[in-house]
Amino acid sequence: MDLQLKDKVALVTGGGQGIGAAIARRLAAEGARVAVVDRDAGRAEQTAATFQGIGLGVDVADKEQVEAAKRRVVEEWGALHIVVSNVGLTKAAFLAAMSEDDIEQTLAVNIRGALHVTRAAVPYLKAAGWGRLIYIGSSSGLKASAGLALYSASKYFLHGLCVAAGLELGKSGITANIICPSDVYPGEQATAGSWHDPKLIELSCEKEGVANIEQLKAQRIAKTPVGRGCTEADIASLAAYLASPLADFINAQAIGVNGGLVPN
Repeated sequence: MDLQLKDKVALVTGGGQGIGAAIARRLAAEGARVAVVDRDAGRAEQTAATFQGIGLGVDVADKEQVEAAKRRVVEEWGALHIVVSNVGLTKAAFLAAMSEDDIEQTLAVNIRGALHVTRAAVPYLKAAGWGRLIYIGSSSGLKASAGLALYSASKYFLHGLCVAAGLELGKSGITANIICPSDVYPGEQATAGSWHDPKLIELSCEKEGVANIEQLKAQRIAKTPVGRGCTEADIASLAAYLASPLADFINAQAIGVNGGLVPN
């Protein structure tokens, strides 16, 4: 299927590895020109080099860096059509154990960062007369998770931001949608960045009464109707479709990618 993305200009945040890199590569494979931004400039450049894109080191918590990245892309390619907001920290802690630093980092990256990315993009999308805002949320933004209050709250915020953006910008030819995947586990193509955090693994195993990540994965997959975990490819495929002109009438929606684990 031709997704009609040839010569569309896309920017993917957190695109240096994992889900963001998979989305960037898929958009590029569909013919889009893709800029990859990541806090780690080397990773951004390495991913972008695989499809002759632009790689930029950007901390989304820094408004000026975000705005400069958008300007650079438009100066290079003349427009901006698609923005994928993928960056998100996972700070695992039960409520009593939360640190002020965890709170501030989550506010800075997951909430203010998403606002910076959205607000910087809107003038360029309006100038193009057509645009896509795609947010990468989580199942924890459809149902909160114990021990992940900060993360869950930030993903509910992202859900609300997405819907409000879609309602506000739809008349300008710009749609906004949020993809809410279940966990991408180790062994499902690649380890999602959050699963490198021993604290998250320990807390998750404690909650579910298992000894290690393999048992956790097996137990959760056993509850999933389609019998497997989510993959980066699952998320990238949906992101590419939502980015395309074929998805013109899909707006202000939260779409679960979870095999039926969290049915709507």
